[in-house]
Amino acid sequence: MASTEREAEVRPSTGGGSPPLTLAGRLGVSVRTIQVVLGVVWIVDAALQFQPRMFGTDFVSMVIAPNAAGQPAAIGSSIIHMSHFLARDVPLWNTLFGLTQLAIGVGLLFRRTVRPALAVSFAWAFGVWWFGEGFGGIFTGHANALMGAPGAVLLYTVIGMLVWPARRESGATSPGPENGAEAPAPTGLSSSAVGRGRLGAVGGLWVWAAIWVSYAVLQFMPQNRSSGWLHDSLTGMAYGQPGWYAHFLDSIGHAFTGAGTPASVLLATAFLAIGLGPFVTRRADVFVGAGMAVGVLFWFTGQALGGILTGMATDPNAGPLLVLLGMAFLPTALDPAGAPVPLASLFANHQGWATIGVVALAVVPASVALVPDASAAAIDTRSSTGMAGMVMARPGSTSSKGLVATPKAARPANSMDMSGMAGLGVTDPTWKYAGPALPTSESTLLTSVSDATDKGHAMQTPNCSTAPTAAQYLGAVQYVQATSAAVAKYRTLSVAIADGYFPVTSTAYPVVHYVNLKYMNGQDVLSPDHVDSLVYAFTPNGPVLVAAMYLMPGMSKGPMPYGCLLQWHAHTNLCTSTTTHQIDGFTPCASGSVHAGRTPFMTHVWQVPVAGGPLAMDPSDLQVVQAAIMAQQEGLAPSKA
Repeated sequence: MASTEREAEVRPSTGGGSPPLTLAGRLGVSVRTIQVVLGVVWIVDAALQFQPRMFGTDFVSMVIAPNAAGQPAAIGSSIIHMSHFLARDVPLWNTLFGLTQLAIGVGLLFRRTVRPALAVSFAWAFGVWWFGEGFGGIFTGHANALMGAPGAVLLYTVIGMLVWPARRESGATSPGPENGAEAPAPTGLSSSAVGRGRLGAVGGLWVWAAIWVSYAVLQFMPQNRSSGWLHDSLTGMAYGQPGWYAHFLDSIGHAFTGAGTPASVLLATAFLAIGLGPFVTRRADVFVGAGMAVGVLFWFTGQALGGILTGMATDPNAGPLLVLLGMAFLPTALDPAGAPVPLASLFANHQGWATIGVVALAVVPASVALVPDASAAAIDTRSSTGMAGMVMARPGSTSSKGLVATPKAARPANSMDMSGMAGLGVTDPTWKYAGPALPTSESTLLTSVSDATDKGHAMQTPNCSTAPTAAQYLGAVQYVQATSAAVAKYRTLSVAIADGYFPVTSTAYPVVHYVNLKYMNGQDVLSPDHVDSLVYAFTPNGPVLVAAMYLMPGMSKGPMPYGCLLQWHAHTNLCTSTTTHQIDGFTPCASGSVHAGRTPFMTHVWQVPVAGGPLAMDPSDLQVVQAAIMAQQEGLAPSKA
């Protein structure tokens, strides 16, 4: 169906005369304008891809791998495999990615190459949506429009489809219905860039409605109806930002503490109004303008400017794309007073399809809104034993996994009494090394590395010293026991490697950190069945599992269900090898290494008797190796001696 025919379906001809121009009309917004601006955005994406940090392991570990979080098994596995593949040569692949986006952007700047550039962009966008955005998180239950879901790259595709060049006949104008007269100038949505594109005004209306209704659907998901989703979303974006901006995001987030549920309802209602409003009015620009304003608001808040101030952004996120999308829908000329609204025209011409569409737009969000919020059922568990999802027993109860504190006399002789070690990380003055002396060179190396590590520590809650409550202490004991029981199978390093753990720090150093990407997600934080990282100390008698370590995804802030008993810290001065992609030193980085930036927040549960107890923040590497040797001597760890 030709573009002029689709326009006729929306409203009849209005006769001669020049309709009044809108601001978009005076500015000359056209299909070509949107194509060029879209090309510029692709070029900006290419420039972001060439940021220095993108050529190191951060690109894989902080951009690609986290998208496996909480995904269905098939999707999560595919993203993990892609992460491993890209990690083999990050600089090469990153360069190719940047050049591809640059080619798309430049292609959109020239009329002759618009079609091939858009075609390539559609294929490229699908790959980015899959591996670079994890399908916008829509399969995880944690996606929302405030953060950019269902994926900014989808908007590139949508805009590209809407402004795909229409095939023009040889004549400059279309003949009118009578006497070969020239057709009247289009008005309303038909005069917009979308109305003049391949889908026309009718197709554009359905696309606009689908986008905003999908936002409402996501907002009605149970996770986004919880009281804390808005606070957590805003404060979580503060990490890695400049101080002034981080303070702004933190302040906004705290201002909405506990307001997540009503905010979600209000946002979903606004999304539905913006999406469906253009169907029932001749002033579609009012609702389009509201959508553009929402895009700007979300960009400055929940999307944190797309992360462009962190040095790790790959695109500006959805906010600017919503503004560009809105520009494409802005009419360049107003409808005359007597013109019917689009919905009336749709029912007049396609009553059956229009009815199905309207019903679907109403039923789908309502159906999702009726899905119960499972998080409410976890409140009792969270308040009694810590984080939801942790299988731990209450005092005096039994546990399916046997994680209740067991009397000391009932424990096997080779088990550790972890319950008596939970503390604030204060060094036990009576702790001392009782094993063979380490070589001087190794002791010196361990000490110097620990000193350098300490200089880059960034505590999430500095100077935390509030005494824990009885409930927090009990919860911490059970948390330690649960984690220790879960990682007991990894006392043999080969078992951990077979399960997907791989080294992210230099294996030439006596203490090595291993990470399992499939566990690094925002749904299983502090879950004993999803331990993100394992730390091994290599002694003369073999490797010893010295710690289980939990990592927060991206720059998110870690929860503290046990108060100051559980401390989170990050590292700011680490360097990553450009060849092995492992952490191999400290800033200033040597040749062949790049600054890794700030790591995610992490917390340990020690599996060997270090002086500060199992929740010690970070004992020295020398003490860790010594504790590993002592654990082997006491039969608490495998030993080849």
